[in-house]
Amino acid sequence: MRNAVNDKIYTVEEYIQYELKSDRRHEFINGQLFEMPGEKDINNQIGFLIAMMLYGFLKDKGYEIYNHDVKVAIPDGRKFYYPDVFATKEEKSPNNQYIKYRPEIIVEVVSESTQVTDYVDKYIDYTKIASLRYYIIIEPETVLITVYEKDETGNWFARKYTNINDVVKLEKLQIEILVKDIYQG
Repeated sequence: MRNAVNDKIYTVEEYIQYELKSDRRHEFINGQLFEMPGEKDINNQIGFLIAMMLYGFLKDKGYEIYNHDVKVAIPDGRKFYYPDVFATKEEKSPNNQYIKYRPEIIVEVVSESTQVTDYVDKYIDYTKIASLRYYIIIEPETVLITVYEKDETGNWFARKYTNINDVVKLEKLQIEILVKDIYQG
């Protein structure tokens, strides 16, 4: 269970200004700030590998890849998260330098402190984003990748990969990723 930084209720504008001056990252949930915990080296390495793979697969298809320091907005405008990695075709503008609104794929590498948030809260919130096609959760300590995919009717279903020799297929993006490439270390 994460605790708010303080009792103050922030506006979105105050939150953005606070983040620009802060030496730590905070997610914004219903006006409150929640400090982002540090991460283990393995989480960071997996996030970096995923970002590099997505860059390799998607750079020529008009996507931008972001990791760790750019926020994603939930459509209700009351929540902003820092995904570990995400990809979007959203055009850059002065209004979205710090926050993106139309990710197509989001990847979270879980830790003990974020596991419930990633599997429950963020799943509920991310699947409200109309542009999102895939939400992927990676367990760093064991081979377990959960791929949530939105079908043509807007329903979400999950596939799990638990074998190091599996191939994660993201057909909507024409991507295949070898599980062993994610768990290189």
